Amino acid sequence: MAGTKPMNSYFVPGYGISRTVIQNEIRYHCGPDAIVRPYTHQGRDGFLVTTSGPPLTKEQIADLRESSRDFEEKQAATSGFVNQPVQVGNRGRRSVS
Repeated sequence: MAGTKPMNSYFVPGYGISRTVIQNEIRYHCGPDAIVRPYTHQGRDGFLVTTSGPPLTKEQIADLRESSRDFEEKQAATSGFVNQPVQVGNRGRRSVS
């Protein structure tokens, strides 16, 4: 197609970045055609970003981490199960004969 920019893919380490947050914000940072998916590169979990726009800057990655921390804190506050035991059932031990 005439005028179509080439797509570039690159790895973003996932440490501290919520999948929900990066998927919701990637188009804001990298353009309307940007997509992101979970990816493992050299044993490290993260995300594969594909876009014809500019790559994420260090500052944008820091913003994603901060947004992710806020998102996770809100999720934890609404779930009510942060660092609390969760009853999963009372199954007695079976003896093996």
